Amino acid sequence: MLEKPYRLGIIDDDQVYQLILKKTFERTQPGKSVLQFFNGEEAIDFFKSCTIPVHELPDVLLVDINMPYMNGWQFLEALELLSFAHEYNPDIHIISSSPANEDIALAHQYRRVTSYIVKPITKDKLASIIAKA
Repeated sequence: MLEKPYRLGIIDDDQVYQLILKKTFERTQPGKSVLQFFNGEEAIDFFKSCTIPVHELPDVLLVDINMPYMNGWQFLEALELLSFAHEYNPDIHIISSSPANEDIALAHQYRRVTSYIVKPITKDKLASIIAKA
């Protein structure tokens, strides 16, 4: 069986933060790929029109909560409605600048959410997330 390239999906409207995450990931995971989206709607549109086999979609999604067009919560709801949702089970980590207990509690109500991390995510934390996936 061929080993699939590890894929990380970043869904966050902060371009600078995305660049930092992408560069950190690429330095620690050479040859592995990153998919980037700047809001939940962009990510869902990609998944809906995607021709990539489910097993080649990102293993880990880092999802911001506060984004324009479709926020992180709306993204999680829309992900559940995709035709292949029952086949696609990435580790989803909410990455947010909000330390609010309400947001943390809400995140844990989603079966697909693995953790809630308050920004910024450190290199060590990113490595830990990758190692567990």
